[in-house]
Formats: sequence, C-alpha cells, structure tokens
Amino acid sequence: MMIHNTIRQADEIKYETRPVLKTRKFSTIQVEIFEHVLLSGKTNQVLNVQFGYTRRSHAVVDHSKKVMYKLLAFENLSRSEYQERITYPRQYSFWWNSLLKKHKQRMLEMAIETAYYLQA
Repeated sequence: MMIHNTIRQADEIKYETRPVLKTRKFSTIQVEIFEHVLLSGKTNQVLNVQFGYTRRSHAVVDHSKKVMYKLLAFENLSRSEYQERITYPRQYSFWWNSLLKKHKQRMLEMAIETAYYLQA
C-alpha cells in the first residue's frame, strides 16, 4: 500500500510539472521568453510562473537556450567558445540583445505558431 502511494504521488508530481506549452519545435514563444529574460530583469522562477510553468521547471532556461543556439548558428559561432555567454545570458544581455535585434525577423519567420495544452 505504501508503494502505491509513492507511485501515485510521483504521477501527481509529473502531472503537476507538465508544461502548458505543447509545441516542441522552435516556436514564437521561445523568442518571447528569451526577450523577457534579457529585458525584464525577472528571475527564472518568476518567468516560469508568468508563462504557466511550475516555479521549479527548467522551461525558461531550455527555451532561452534554443534561441541562443539559433543566434549563434546565424552568426557562425561555436557553442563551446561562447558557453559562458550561454550559461549567464543576463550578464551578456547587451551582446545577446544586439544579436536578437539583428536576427529577430528571420527567427520569427522560421518559428512555428505556439500551441498549448487545454486547461482542465
């Protein structure tokens, strides 16, 4: 009986941390989230809640990294050489912001429209 409760609790935890975002490919919401990371000055936890994720989710970080990797690819820069800028995007926000302004239109053209799970 005790094991069943643990499994049940684990299932509930998995369900509770399921993101609202359904789209797994590169989408417009990822660009929007990255802009918020650079410009808002809010923490990742606050941004997670703002976009419908749980506070402990890694969604904001994961979405931001996808955008950063795209920007590096557009500039023909390697990930390994710019790992510190990927890890600490807020410290290099002016640099990332200039790259985003330069390539934003191109990114939005290739991004797909965001889809969400239905709220029950």
